[in-house]
Amino acid sequence: MDLAARAENFEAQGQWDSAAAEYQKILKIDPRSIPALNALGALRVRQGRFPEGISYYHQALKINPGEFGTNLNLGIAFVKMQDYRSAAPPLEKAAQIDPSSFQAQEVLGVALVGQDDYAKAVPVLEKAAELNPGDLSSNYLLVRAYIQTKQFDKALDGFKRLEALDPGSPWVRILRGQAYDGEGSYEKARDEFEEAKKQLPSDATVRFSLGFMCWKLRQYDEAVSELQEALRLDPHFTEAKYYLADTYLTDLKPQLALPILQELVVELPKDYRSRVDLAKTLEKLGRYQDAVPQFQEAIRLDATHPEPHYLLAQTYKKLERMDDFRRELALAQQVQSEKRAEQESLVGASGGRGDPARGLGIVPPPQDKTSSPTPP
Repeated sequence: MDLAARAENFEAQGQWDSAAAEYQKILKIDPRSIPALNALGALRVRQGRFPEGISYYHQALKINPGEFGTNLNLGIAFVKMQDYRSAAPPLEKAAQIDPSSFQAQEVLGVALVGQDDYAKAVPVLEKAAELNPGDLSSNYLLVRAYIQTKQFDKALDGFKRLEALDPGSPWVRILRGQAYDGEGSYEKARDEFEEAKKQLPSDATVRFSLGFMCWKLRQYDEAVSELQEALRLDPHFTEAKYYLADTYLTDLKPQLALPILQELVVELPKDYRSRVDLAKTLEKLGRYQDAVPQFQEAIRLDATHPEPHYLLAQTYKKLERMDDFRRELALAQQVQSEKRAEQESLVGASGGRGDPARGLGIVPPPQDKTSSPTPP
């Protein structure tokens, strides 16, 4: 039995180190053996020893930069490490070398979505869907990319394909709800999540999504019920905590919002929205002195929003600090002229939670939560 066959035999038995030793023997005979380098790279990646595996792929690419399999495997290794930015270049090269490779197109789409480059991901995922129309995960990911790039007509067409591939799936309803939310059809979005709830009553993302839509529609009692259930199912669901607190605050129940927001600013000290809502809550409770440093911290976190400047100005006025009031009011007017508030969206709020495409290895990058939510 030759060395390569012995190595493969050890691999089949799960004897990784013995297999690696056989591949190393091949490299001693032929240091430029790309098959041995690729095999060692794949073996170490399978073991979770990513840096070592990647080093073998890099060695192989120094010998032959245009080798399709090595570029593909290197990109896959980076995706498994959730290093999507490093994954994209070798995957782009693999897709260029063999444009007919469904796997190269699909995993490149994953890498682009993973780094939040949805505009670039769309044509790649469209190509993947063209190469393999029956692949469920890539079609889900394509629809998600359409939603993120606000191509809602294409997203709604994509649901027809998804329904044919995955009949009765609650995930189709979840994505369609996100699309309806994105185009401003909030009642339709709520109805989709109501139906999804019937199928997945114990899914925290479904309950959060329904609560979020109720929050947008100012159906506060229903929002509280769903958001509380999302938190019961997942106590660490920080977005559910935030929107529950904001619902209480908007519904003139600041005393209920306060403990949640105090907890959130500890968990998320750099989150602008939670800090603003905590300041607003303290102000509504008449705790003006306590509200001032919270407004100031919110402005330090993001000085581009006029709202905390206005509210801080009003708080200074209540404290009879008139010079501070005038200064902050002027700042608010200046900021207002430079930036207009953006509308909250469900996709932005929930990220990739519950997304069926997560099976492809995607973990979304942290969302930059800079907008102060205002129900429509």
